[in-house]
Amino acid sequence: MRSIAVRYLLLLLFTLGAAGQTTAQTPDNTFVNGDLLPNAPELAARGPYAVGVRTMKLIHKDQVDLLHTKEGKSPRYDRPLTLEIWYPARNAANKPAQVMYESVLGRSNDPKRPLIPFSFAGRASRDAEPDPSGGAYPLVIVSHGYPGSRLLLTYLTENLASKGYVVVAIDHTESTYSDLAAFPSTLLNRPLDDLFVLNEMARLSGKASNTFLSGLLNADNTALIGYSMGGYGVLNVTGAGFSAEAMKFFGQATGAARLLKVAQ
Repeated sequence: MRSIAVRYLLLLLFTLGAAGQTTAQTPDNTFVNGDLLPNAPELAARGPYAVGVRTMKLIHKDQVDLLHTKEGKSPRYDRPLTLEIWYPARNAANKPAQVMYESVLGRSNDPKRPLIPFSFAGRASRDAEPDPSGGAYPLVIVSHGYPGSRLLLTYLTENLASKGYVVVAIDHTESTYSDLAAFPSTLLNRPLDDLFVLNEMARLSGKASNTFLSGLLNADNTALIGYSMGGYGVLNVTGAGFSAEAMKFFGQATGAARLLKVAQ
């Protein structure tokens, strides 16, 4: 796997105590009419760029299928990953920036916590034309908790894009609300997903790419943001490593321990 230097690490730690301080406001600390609350943080205001958003699906081929390992033998599978990408955009004149996100809450593997679909509004334009005026923008990769979804931190991802970043949030397969599976898959795949997406963003932003990302981002200037288990994966991918007990466990699965060493 081709590696790319990650210059900055952002690890967001959230506590239950912080959740108790919420007030009646929109997720990005504004009133419905767009005015900032008096106690909003200094950086809560939107930046100068309009925001576009697109969904992209990737396939990480030939990965270890840890959940189906038997007697030390692990099958391989093509691992699907869904991404949500926010970026500086050119919005049509007199067209309000508004998008509806569709998500679910609950746990797919727990009958007592059934999946409940819901939708919520965002301040971005679906499939808007990118704004190349800022050159190749820095890249931010966002990793959700266990379970979670790529839309978990939308209030932050939109805000960062408005300030001149391309922001990519990952739906980590077998770790989202809708496809939750046993935890060993999450432990193994978090750093591997992050590295794969980083390398794919570098490839898709190249001159030979025929995607909207061509020339839009600089993957050599990348930040990683992780929430909860996403933060643990960020630490792993930037070299913190796994415990001896975890490495021993993964050593029982063909190829898993080797992949973890590659990710560190």
